[in-house]
Amino acid sequence: MSIRPVNNNESDIVILGLGNTLLMDEGVGVFVANKLKDTYNFNPQIEIIDGGTFGLDLLPYIENKEKVLIIDAVNFGRQSGYIGVLKNDEIVVQINTKMSVHHIGLSDIISATKLRDTEPNEMVMVGIQPKSLDTGMELTTEIRNKIDDIIKIILTQLDKWNIEHTHK
Repeated sequence: MSIRPVNNNESDIVILGLGNTLLMDEGVGVFVANKLKDTYNFNPQIEIIDGGTFGLDLLPYIENKEKVLIIDAVNFGRQSGYIGVLKNDEIVVQINTKMSVHHIGLSDIISATKLRDTEPNEMVMVGIQPKSLDTGMELTTEIRNKIDDIIKIILTQLDKWNIEHTHK
């Protein structure tokens, strides 16, 4: 199995969708990344990566990047559907409450970039509290209904980074 870049343009700005699409809401990051790729054009170009659960294999995709935006299911300890935005060091602190195995990998990736002095200049994580992590390939209705809200938050962050977006 290999990492599936959605756009492969070696941009300094990366959107990384994480999650296991076999565990319902756990796959929300992958679903959002693919919807962004299918729905929008970005200027300047950004790299959108379906990172699945690849862990340390994702290191080359975020090392030395200017900005990285991560989309994932996150255990905020809140009601399902809660959307939170974390920045830089807040990300590692939050994902230390691991919800899934790939959070171990994400924590390791961030630590490795710090150790190798290849850390992105800015990292933002848009996370959503999942409703179900049961086996299944579909998001729950509650989380699926929040996809547009997640995308609005992402587009707002991209606006702050001076990335224009238009519908395809």
